Amino acid sequence: MKTSVAIVSGAQSVERALALLKLVSDRNRDGVRLADLVALSRLQKPTAHRLLQQLVASGLMNQSADKRYHLGQFAYEVGLAASHHFPVRDICEPYLERIAQETGDSAFLVVRSGSDSFCVDRKTGSYPIKVFTVEVGHRQPLGVGGGGLALLSALADDEVDKILLANTDRLSSYGGLNVKALGKLIKETRERGYSVISDYAIQGVTGVGRAIIDGRGSVMGAISVSSVSQRMDAERQHLVQQILKREISKLSAALARSGGA
Repeated sequence: MKTSVAIVSGAQSVERALALLKLVSDRNRDGVRLADLVALSRLQKPTAHRLLQQLVASGLMNQSADKRYHLGQFAYEVGLAASHHFPVRDICEPYLERIAQETGDSAFLVVRSGSDSFCVDRKTGSYPIKVFTVEVGHRQPLGVGGGGLALLSALADDEVDKILLANTDRLSSYGGLNVKALGKLIKETRERGYSVISDYAIQGVTGVGRAIIDGRGSVMGAISVSSVSQRMDAERQHLVQQILKREISKLSAALARSGGA
């Protein structure tokens, strides 16, 4: 009985530590204070502090002079080691670059990470007003942003339901988005074959995205293009989605020939 309790307790500690690691990863550029991590994770302050110190000791996090937590060097090393087995960025890079250059706007590659979308790569075009809705390494709830919405809409209904349930309390932080509104956006995305979303990730910005299907027929990720909403009118949305469709079709064919990613 004691062994069973210890296993459960250990698993819970791992789950909580990973949750803190994800929160810091999402805000790694500026770092996160202990008080903010306590509020975001809903952990007791002593528990959060203990887990953070363990993560710092392991090298997965470090704490700067201003007491903010950032990802540590070991997290970087783990990422480099994993990249050899998940070469998504390298495979997609030429297609993403062409999309950015042809549209003139910012193009983003995102993949799924649990109930989040995770930005793997970003390319910028020549249009003078640059839109950086997310940075490489940024994560946000699936459905927020053009790529995340396209990715979420391509998943099976039961997976979508699980993700919406997991993200219910987080969506309101993104321009007042909620499950009902996101459900409507998913329906529209499926009907037209590509996503269009405005103002939720950043006010005044519109994103258009399409999902990437790999050589096994699975949803591998998504590519989106974002620009100021004034530029991204209905005519331009259609043009952008055509460019996305063409390049992603080439990418999917290449993945199929290689047997997947």
